[in-house]
Amino acid sequence: MFEALHALLPLHWLRPWALWLLLAAPVLLIWGRRPQGRAVPAGVIDAHLLPHLLVRSGRPGWLRPADTLSLALACFSLALAGPAWQREAAPFAIEEAPLMIALDLSDAMDATDLPPSRLDRARDKLRRLIEQRGDAPTGLIVYAGSAHLVLPPTQDRAVLNTYLDALSTPLMPTPGNASAEALAVALDWAARSPSAGTVLALTADWPAAELARTESLLKDSPHKLIVWALGTAEGGPLRDGAGRLRTDAQGRARSAHLDVAGLQTLRDRTGAAVLVVTADDQDIARVQALIKSQHAAAAEQDPTRRWRDQGPIFIWAGLLALLASFRRGWVLHGQAASFVWAVLTVLAAGLPMMATPSPAAAQQTEKLAQQLQFQTRSMAALPQGFVDWWLTPDQQGRWWLEHGQPARAAQHFKDPFWRGLAHARAGAWQEAADAFARVDSAAAWFNQAQMLARLGRYPDALAAYDQALIRQPGWPQALADRERVKGLIPPDAAKEDEDGSEAQPGEREGSEPGQKQKRKPGPPRRLTEAEVNSLWLKRLDTSPAGFLARKFELQLQTSSPPKAANPTSQGVTEP
Repeated sequence: MFEALHALLPLHWLRPWALWLLLAAPVLLIWGRRPQGRAVPAGVIDAHLLPHLLVRSGRPGWLRPADTLSLALACFSLALAGPAWQREAAPFAIEEAPLMIALDLSDAMDATDLPPSRLDRARDKLRRLIEQRGDAPTGLIVYAGSAHLVLPPTQDRAVLNTYLDALSTPLMPTPGNASAEALAVALDWAARSPSAGTVLALTADWPAAELARTESLLKDSPHKLIVWALGTAEGGPLRDGAGRLRTDAQGRARSAHLDVAGLQTLRDRTGAAVLVVTADDQDIARVQALIKSQHAAAAEQDPTRRWRDQGPIFIWAGLLALLASFRRGWVLHGQAASFVWAVLTVLAAGLPMMATPSPAAAQQTEKLAQQLQFQTRSMAALPQGFVDWWLTPDQQGRWWLEHGQPARAAQHFKDPFWRGLAHARAGAWQEAADAFARVDSAAAWFNQAQMLARLGRYPDALAAYDQALIRQPGWPQALADRERVKGLIPPDAAKEDEDGSEAQPGEREGSEPGQKQKRKPGPPRRLTEAEVNSLWLKRLDTSPAGFLARKFELQLQTSSPPKAANPTSQGVTEP
């Protein structure tokens, strides 16, 4: 029966066993509508006298007590079953979807059909998009004949803007348009996030040779592709950094155009969203809407998120139907009344289950707080002594938390876990960490680690993640966040902590105090990705463009040889 209901209605039932109580409603309806005259015992009054002795009030009404009571029982049964059609966000889930930007740096990006150039227009659009995304994690990949990671997903907008300014087409080691390879790198980094993300590709064309691999990569992937098309169908000439026209071997000027047909084929075969650059900010708003809708759709399919219990909606309907049953002259006699009271007793015992809050459900958005401003002002106007008569401190804290007042909620909560959630919503990271430290559970240790990471205490955060994993081994979100925080610890600092000293490279404490001896030279080793990124970040203020060029060359040498690519992409034509 439950499978049939789920097939007919897009609902999830939190307590499906309560649906059996729906059978009581039609039983009560049939029982309560029985003709009351048959209740006179046979043989007590002669049959020919009985019709003259019965007092009738006329034609019975179309609505009877059994009708409203049956409706009330049905509503209460549905409420107890816990219908749900939306999922709740985790208390500390990232509010914005992760985004990986794949920026085309082939020669076609130097076309001037979008003045001053396509690349300059792309940089300007990306700066405004990053600014609107706030602290949402954003990564950057560039590609031409090969794809290269510039920045992994980060919340540091200053670093992103710094490297956007340093990008240019001469940085790329090989010419071409390896769109599918860039998509593969972006999807690999997007997969490291606990939530589904989006890949935003800024390009003027998607070569037909890359479509098959692109389709394979996006098939069954939780991440979506958005193509931000740069350029016009008419195209424009290619110019270098000094403004000179670029020419081919015969001295003819080269030009590039927007490959409209190729991008339409990409959209039809993969389902990718394709939009063009506009002169105003309408395209930025469209990109933001696509990213958020993708994140919301993926969140609805996330099996780890809790369902939002919508049962209280049916409680109000049931109470209204029950209120309509208290009319003058409406009486339910005998066994029918006993039956109603028995079912109502079962429902009264089960309905408190719906009021038990869960820590994972303690989250509220600013939009909801704005919608309930009137209720908030009314609650604040009541004397505290009067409120204490009706609500416990934890109930008051929950009310304020759900109405967008986390700081005030933290003042009421007695439960340390809920108080920690309220402090976290208010941005009081240290107070939240202290509150979570008073609870010994996997969720508390995990949330404490999140707060410590916000405070920049990364080693302490790693220790808290370890405690959470001890209590809940294999927790995917804890493992992913632990690796992310671990990557924020500078390699040099971690090495100093392990050595317990600050000795200069090449020197080690000797056997006697004050004596130093040289370390034995070891075999050269290849730098890890973390060490390369560390060296890269240290050169931010010197030459980011030069460092990027060397980084791309190093990545190209250490990776497998790229496929032979045509130096002239589909969007570049010879006049």
